[in-house]
Amino acid sequence: MLNFLQAENCLVCNLSAGNNFFRQSELLRLGVLENRKDNQHLLFLKRHTCKDCLSRLPLLFPKNTWCFDHTDLEIRALFSYKEPIKRMLLSYKFYHNIYLANWFAEVMFLAWQQFWLDHRKQAVIVPIPLGKKRLKQRGFNQATGIAELIADFSEITCLPDLLIRQRETSRQTEMRNRAARHTNLRDAFKINPESDVSTLKIKQENLTVILFDDVTTTGITLFEAAKPLLNQGLQVCAAVVATEHQMSDL
Repeated sequence: MLNFLQAENCLVCNLSAGNNFFRQSELLRLGVLENRKDNQHLLFLKRHTCKDCLSRLPLLFPKNTWCFDHTDLEIRALFSYKEPIKRMLLSYKFYHNIYLANWFAEVMFLAWQQFWLDHRKQAVIVPIPLGKKRLKQRGFNQATGIAELIADFSEITCLPDLLIRQRETSRQTEMRNRAARHTNLRDAFKINPESDVSTLKIKQENLTVILFDDVTTTGITLFEAAKPLLNQGLQVCAAVVATEHQMSDL
């Protein structure tokens, strides 16, 4: 894997990621060409994303934020949950292609660099937790893998154990409708009493909690995870890699 990451191969299509003018134009569209000479994140993206794949990324620019069901919970997503993002996330999540976490983290950091840097020392990142059963089956939390890398890039503290699931839930994709999704996750999350960082400390330091997940469809999971934090008087927003919302819904 190390040799693969050191080579100039596109992690999207596995072909050569050779540089050319057209890729530069796609990077410009992505808005990631600032500080290009010494930007290690940009160098990673150049080495591992060819111009054809860059042109096909289902970016949600410029309209990529919305509020959940008329609440104050703002959710931002970088991609629409379409190919090749869908295939890459499934490959990462279910086939343990962990190196893809690097690609997602690098792209999200670059595309939203100002957002992350604006929250440096002013926020914590909290990945959506898995239930114990699913975590044992999968072996890792896919949201935590990406969130920890972004936290490292932006010097924001990541708190993967701040929230826990207090009961096992079915997969949201198995729910037949929106009402069933609400019922499935209602009060499923709670503050971890054994967390190293307390919600009181977060509140005293006036930090924003950035909930992080790989994919959101309706936003119900993010809202239910936000509820115990909001009940503690914390400021909460959410960021995800991709969403299944249609552009017209945003």
